[in-house]
Amino acid sequence: MTIVRIKKYRYLGELLKKQMCGISYKLQNGVAALFLSVGIIGCAGSGGGSLSDTQNEPQKLVADLAAARWEALTKGDFAKAYSYLSPGTREVMSLDLYKAKIRGGNWKKANVDSVSCEQDQCKVLIAVEYSYRDIKSIETRLEEDWLLQNGKWWFIQRR
Repeated sequence: MTIVRIKKYRYLGELLKKQMCGISYKLQNGVAALFLSVGIIGCAGSGGGSLSDTQNEPQKLVADLAAARWEALTKGDFAKAYSYLSPGTREVMSLDLYKAKIRGGNWKKANVDSVSCEQDQCKVLIAVEYSYRDIKSIETRLEEDWLLQNGKWWFIQRR
């Protein structure tokens, strides 16, 4: 009887080992399939762009808007430059008052140096070249504020 039990336990041990290895093999395949499917879904859902591209979208958009506003100013198109002002600013400042405040005409060119954004606010550093009296070319840096309001970016005029 003792010999039979030992053989029986050996047989059960081998049977148990086969079952466990089969479960382990199935489990390994299942885990591998899970990781593979998550990886494929992750790649498909990313849209091909990187996270930094998404983060740079406001900076690029605001840089383009600031450059377009300054292009309008250098060309003397104050009505177009006025259109970049926030709706709140335009409510309290007419186009005529805006023209009187900015007293343009001396700007030669402007370039966007940098844009830094946090949530719905951006700061833009602009290099502006202008003339003053007998001096033909002076360059200065200006910092502008832009605000996201109702899905659109607006220039905030400082007083």
